Amino acid sequence: MPNDILIVIRHGPYGGFQAAEGLRHANGALSLGFRPVVIFMDDGVYLARAGQEPGDSQWISLSETLETVIARGLYEKRDAPAEFYVDEASLCERGLSADDLVESLVPVGREKISALWADHALQMLF
Repeated sequence: MPNDILIVIRHGPYGGFQAAEGLRHANGALSLGFRPVVIFMDDGVYLARAGQEPGDSQWISLSETLETVIARGLYEKRDAPAEFYVDEASLCERGLSADDLVESLVPVGREKISALWADHALQMLF
């Protein structure tokens, strides 16, 4: 756990920079030898949604970046894979379910999220 970093993404993928920065920091953490533990909650669950499309906006899709970070975290770091969680309550509040998520993302309850926050001294919130 000394090389773990908790990254909490609470903002959606379009309309601000926070979600993109959260992914960038998770990817950078992997490159620097850290093991990211990523939680998507509040509007951040929209980033975890499969098949994102920003439409005619000026924003770029973050789907491919998210899938790359997940793949790197799970398959490049087999000895200590990254962890990716989605807050169940946030999903429910936004009318989404586990079926709407990118593969490999795990919905969890608030007890698990509280435990993750308590267990990780190094945290970043986006």
